[in-house]
Amino acid sequence: MQFRAWYRQISAIGIVTLLAIWLAGCGALVTSAPPPQATASTAVIKPYPTPSSTQSLYSSALTAQAAGWASGPECAFTSHGLAIRPNGGQAYICFAPTSPPTDLSVTVTVQQTSGTPTHAFGIAIRHTAPKTYAFFGIDGRGHFAFTTVVNDVSHTVIPFTPNAAIHAGAKATNRLQVIASGQTITLLVNGTPVGQATLSTAASGTVGLRGINDGEVVFQHLSIAQV
Repeated sequence: MQFRAWYRQISAIGIVTLLAIWLAGCGALVTSAPPPQATASTAVIKPYPTPSSTQSLYSSALTAQAAGWASGPECAFTSHGLAIRPNGGQAYICFAPTSPPTDLSVTVTVQQTSGTPTHAFGIAIRHTAPKTYAFFGIDGRGHFAFTTVVNDVSHTVIPFTPNAAIHAGAKATNRLQVIASGQTITLLVNGTPVGQATLSTAASGTVGLRGINDGEVVFQHLSIAQV
């Protein structure tokens, strides 16, 4: 009888210990930075500014190595454009050599040349720290999405949503545009507004072009303008 009581006591201690370890692990997961405050819609309801030719901050065809860009296998300038490839299996961002103001428009033409059609590629804005930024991307199926990334943790603002303005299919070419005016972020594809979000996070930051983690994406004709 004493042995059974001792065994039950030890078993209970073991279960409590394991439960404490498990809860501690769960606690570690939820202590990451909370998702930023954001609202969004696939309908564009707020007015947004458009840049004029006199407001240009940076312009490049991206068909030759340009000053200020990273140089390496992940960001390779070719005659077809800036080819962005993964780094160690992770999607890579090549940053534009400019410090944009709070309110800006970023436009670029993009084509996925290889890789999975379900992975998003596109424009990163308001990059304020390593792996902390907002991201507007499309995939090869004709979907778009808008997310915020905080310390490499992605938070969905607009989930993958199909839109007829996006050219889908292998090696389709699309022109992406992000207009950030204060807290309002407007998303356009091939000149058509597809979504809008309100972010109460960092009001400025660097601009980058993001590829996918298993293939190659080529960017051309980058334009950054003040609005």
